[in-house]
Amino acid sequence: MKKIAFLMSVLLLYGGLFCIHLVAQSERRGNVPASAETTSLIVPNIAERSERELLERKVEARRTIVELVTLHSEMGSPRGRAFQLMGARAGLAAAEIELYRHTGEQEKLLAAHQAKVEAMTHKVQSARNAYESDAITLEELLESEIQLLDALLEQKREPTR
Repeated sequence: MKKIAFLMSVLLLYGGLFCIHLVAQSERRGNVPASAETTSLIVPNIAERSERELLERKVEARRTIVELVTLHSEMGSPRGRAFQLMGARAGLAAAEIELYRHTGEQEKLLAAHQAKVEAMTHKVQSARNAYESDAITLEELLESEIQLLDALLEQKREPTR
């Protein structure tokens, strides 16, 4: 009888923990940014869109990625490490650079270049910390340094009007 009571209490305990886990998962999914619920790019008339519209969609998608990585960071998830967050911000800045080059908005273009360099600088710093704690490989560290160099070169090559 004691064995049955013990088994039942263990089952109830694990069942309760599983229910708590499910509730936490549903709450976590409820915190997805509204922009993450955008329509798919696979729409009948996507080929008919203008270049500007496509670039704007790309910027919006990058913003959504930054929001999601920030959300993961706030929740303490490994997908929200500083390394990923800075990479996402650099990706957003790269998409903005592409858009502002197309629209000819020089001030915004220069600001986007600066934002990309700053994000890449922080990414390299966080990559060094992650590498020292064996969270990333040497290849990932070197790749982040190359990306910073590319951002600096791109910024220097940008013609000032």
